[in-house]
Amino acid sequence: MPSTFAGHELYSKKALKVLPAQLAFLGAFSTDISGEAIGPSKSVDVPLVEMDAAGTFNRTSNNFARPAGTPKTAKVTFGDPIITGFAVTADQASKIDKAFWEGKAELNMTSVAASASTAVTDLVTKANFDKAVTSVGASSAFTKSGVAKIAAAIENSTNKLRVRFSTLVLSGEYFYALLSGLDANVYGGTEAIRGGVIPGLFGFRKVMTLPGLSTPGFVCEPSCIAFAARGFRPTDDRPYNVVRELKEPESGLTLTLVEYPDGPSGDLSESVTTRIGASVGDGGALVRLVSDSTDS
Repeated sequence: MPSTFAGHELYSKKALKVLPAQLAFLGAFSTDISGEAIGPSKSVDVPLVEMDAAGTFNRTSNNFARPAGTPKTAKVTFGDPIITGFAVTADQASKIDKAFWEGKAELNMTSVAASASTAVTDLVTKANFDKAVTSVGASSAFTKSGVAKIAAAIENSTNKLRVRFSTLVLSGEYFYALLSGLDANVYGGTEAIRGGVIPGLFGFRKVMTLPGLSTPGFVCEPSCIAFAARGFRPTDDRPYNVVRELKEPESGLTLTLVEYPDGPSGDLSESVTTRIGASVGDGGALVRLVSDSTDS
């Protein structure tokens, strides 16, 4: 009688619950995310999210008929897909319980999200974004007054950014030092603790953390970086028990869950895979934060 083992069901359900918080940082950038399969070395042009200028209504020219234009775009070229997963033996599969599958799903979704965040953080360099706010201080002493100083530095003639349209992105060290000095009346709710996002602090759209940052952080508008993702799945489903798309409901990022039974060994492998990429958009739409006046 065929096996009805369904660890992948537990795995996929947990994955969809934890992905939104893991990928919340994508909301700070311009994105083009689809489940459509695409091969390596292929590119997509990601439209950059930018503000349109406002003007006075003109009854003669009819401002409701806007002039057609071509959005600015950034080209994102995909490399090989990313993949993470694990295997269990037939004996292990019969003994391990729900907690194992759900725990593996949570950890593996963190691994996928880390690959996505690395695609972004690798671009935040002086060569790509030359403007910087210096002397933001050490993480151990970073408080809400530090956020106010950053906001004041951004709102000056040398930077094109506007605080109310910008996201303040902090490394984990700086974000949690800041969060420790805030209460619910300041940050507006529990999402800062649960999801790593503080809405509206000192006029910023949001203050959030981005895993993997090796610098204090940066301030950005969405046009600074283009992030793209596409689906990836095996050419032929027949060798596998399960090939299923998992779509993260907020960003739309699609992962493919593949369950592969190895006949000779009896082992069962669970994997998730996707294809991601990122590129620099508007080099003036991001200002880096450095902890002292030495900007290397």
